[in-house]
Amino acid sequence: MNHYFPHLFEPIQIGSLTLRNRMTSSPTSQADVHHDGTLGKHNIAYYARKAKGGAAVVTVGDAIIDPSGQNHPVQQMIHTDSCMPTLVLCAEAIHQYGALASIEFSHGGICCDPAFLGGKLPIGPSEVPVHIGFQTVEMVETRSIAMTEEMMLALAKKYGEAAERAKRGGFDMCLVHGSHGWLLGQFLSPNVNLRTDQYGGSIENRCRFPIMVCKAIREAAGPKFAIEYRINGDDLIPDGLHIDEAVQACKLLEPHVDAFHVTAGVHYARPTGVITHPSMFLPRGIFVDYAAAVKKAVKVPVTTVAGHCNPKDMEEIIASGKADIIAMARQLISDPDMPKKAKRGLVNEVRRCIRCGLCQTSRFVLSTARCALNPTIGREYETELMPPAKRSLKVLIAGGGPSGMQAAITAAERGHQVTLYEKTGSLGGVLRFAKDVPFKCDLYNLIESMTAQLNSLNVRVLLGTELTPEIARAQHPDVLIAAIGAKPIVPLLPGIEKPHVKLMADINSETEIGERVVIIGGGLVGCEEALHLTIKQREPRHVVTVIEMTDRPYRDESNFRHIWGLEAEMEKNSLKPMLNTRCTKITDDGVEVIDSGGNPLFIPADTVIIAVGSYAPREQVLALRECAPEFRPIGDCAKVAQVTEAIRTGYDAAITIE
Repeated sequence: MNHYFPHLFEPIQIGSLTLRNRMTSSPTSQADVHHDGTLGKHNIAYYARKAKGGAAVVTVGDAIIDPSGQNHPVQQMIHTDSCMPTLVLCAEAIHQYGALASIEFSHGGICCDPAFLGGKLPIGPSEVPVHIGFQTVEMVETRSIAMTEEMMLALAKKYGEAAERAKRGGFDMCLVHGSHGWLLGQFLSPNVNLRTDQYGGSIENRCRFPIMVCKAIREAAGPKFAIEYRINGDDLIPDGLHIDEAVQACKLLEPHVDAFHVTAGVHYARPTGVITHPSMFLPRGIFVDYAAAVKKAVKVPVTTVAGHCNPKDMEEIIASGKADIIAMARQLISDPDMPKKAKRGLVNEVRRCIRCGLCQTSRFVLSTARCALNPTIGREYETELMPPAKRSLKVLIAGGGPSGMQAAITAAERGHQVTLYEKTGSLGGVLRFAKDVPFKCDLYNLIESMTAQLNSLNVRVLLGTELTPEIARAQHPDVLIAAIGAKPIVPLLPGIEKPHVKLMADINSETEIGERVVIIGGGLVGCEEALHLTIKQREPRHVVTVIEMTDRPYRDESNFRHIWGLEAEMEKNSLKPMLNTRCTKITDDGVEVIDSGGNPLFIPADTVIIAVGSYAPREQVLALRECAPEFRPIGDCAKVAQVTEAIRTGYDAAITIE
C-alpha cells in the first residue's frame, strides 16, 4: 500500500486487465502525425513519456475508424493496415514503461468539415444544419446527411476492424469516443438525433447504434480486449443529453463494455468548449458528480475527467467512492511525471497545469504540441536522445523569475554547478502577482513546484542579492545567464505621477485600490486584472473600465483557447473594454479620454492602473555580457513575452550549455 495516497495507488481491474494505479492518460491527439495518418517517432515518444511518468493507461487519441469521420486537418487513421507498423511501435513504447496501451476510436459525424472529406457533406443521425469551429478555428456552416441503417452496419464493422488492428498491434484496450458531440454522442443526444425510426426517440432507441458498435468491437477483438466507453454526463446544451438519460444509457451499454469514462459538452456548440476542456476560470473536477451518478448505477469501473491536477484532491475522489479512476490530459502534458512524483510523496514538485489551453491552440495554429509550463512537450524524442553534458561548468544565473528558475533546474539536471541570484527576497518574479488571483492560483503554484525542484537539485539560491558585474567577475563563471526580467512602460501622460496611479507590475495584495477603477491598456494583462477586480469578494466592490487604444482587446494574444475562456468570463461579468479610445490626461478624480467617435469623455476613477506593456532593459543586460566566456540573455530581458517563452528560453539556454 502506498503510504502517501493509498487509494490512488491501489490497482484496479478493467475487464481482464490490471491497472497499476488509478491515474490514466486521457486521450490526446497530435497534429504532427504523418499525412498518411500514421504516427511519427515524435508522436510515439510523446505517448511513451506519459507511460514513463507512471500513468497506468496511456490512451492514443482520436484514431479515425473511417475517412468519413475525419474531423481535423490531419489525424491518425486506423481504417487500413498501413497503420500497423506505427501501432506496433507505439504500443511497445508504452509497454516498455509498464503502462497499458489504449487507443481512442473516433468518428466526427456531423462535426466533420467538408474540406476534410473531399467536399462531401458530413454524416450523422439526422439531417441538420451544422455550425462547427472547434477544428477549424473559424466557423464553418454546412449540413449533415442522415445515416441509413446500412451505413450504420458498415461503420460498426469499421469499428470492429479498427479494434482487431489495435489488438494485433499490441494495444490492450480501446476507448470508444461516444461523447463531446462526435458521432456516437450525436446518436445519444436528442438535440441532433431527430429520427423517428428505431434509432431515435427513446433513450433505448438512441442507444442502438452505440451498442451495435460495441458489439462489433467485442466480436472482432475478443473478450480480453477491454472496452472503455466515453460518454457525456451532460451535453451542456438545451434539449441535449442530460445526466438522467446518460445514466440510463450507461445501464443499457454496461453489458457490452468494461468501463465508463464520463465527461461533458459538445464541440458543435462552441460555448461549451471552455467547459468540456475547463478553462482556468472554472473549478477543478467539475464533472465528478456526473461520474458519481453513473457509478451508483453500474458495476464496472467509472473514470472521471476535467482538469484534475492535485493528487490530494484525486485521492479524496477515489476514497469517497465518487469515481474509480482519474483521467488526465493536460496535467500529464504539463508534468508527465505527476503519478511518479505522487507515489514518492513529492507533491510540491508537481507542475500543475494552469489550464491556459496553449496545448490545444498550438495543435491548430502551429500543427504541433506545445505547453506553457513544460518546454519538452513536442520534443520528447530529441530530449530522450540528448547526450549528457561533456563537463560540469560553473553557471551563474541573474534573476529568479520563471525563466531563471527553469534555466537553473535544467542546468543542474545536466550536472552543472549552478548559483541563482535574485535581488528581491523571494523567487517567482512576475508570477508573484498570481498569489491573490483565484484563476491564476496554479500559476503561483509554479513558484512552489520550481522551488522544490531547485532544492532537490541542491541549486545554490541567493535571495536579496543582485548579480552585479562586479560580483559576477569575481566568481569567474563559465556561463552567465541573464534573466532579469522586463521594466514596465510608463506612458507620458499628464497626471501619471499622481498617487492614485498604479503600475500593473507593482500591484499586489497590499495595494490599496478604490471602488472606481480605470485600467489603461486592454491587453491580456489589463483585461485579466479587470476580471479579477470585478469578481474579487471584498467591499467595496470594484467598478472597472478598461481603455484600449486599438480596435480589439488582447490583440497580441494568439492563444485562442484562453481567449475564449476569458471572453466568456468578461461577458458573464459585463466587462466590455472601450476600444479605439485614447487617454489624454489623468486627473485627481478620473481620466480624460477621446472615444472611438473622436468625442472627449471623462471617466471617474479612484484608482488608475497602467497596463500598457513592458520593455527589455538592454543596458542592464549589456552590463553583464562581458562577465563570462559564454553569456545568454533569456526571458523578458531578451524579448518581452509570456511565461511560455520564459520557461522555454530558460530551458533552451541551459540544455545547450557545453
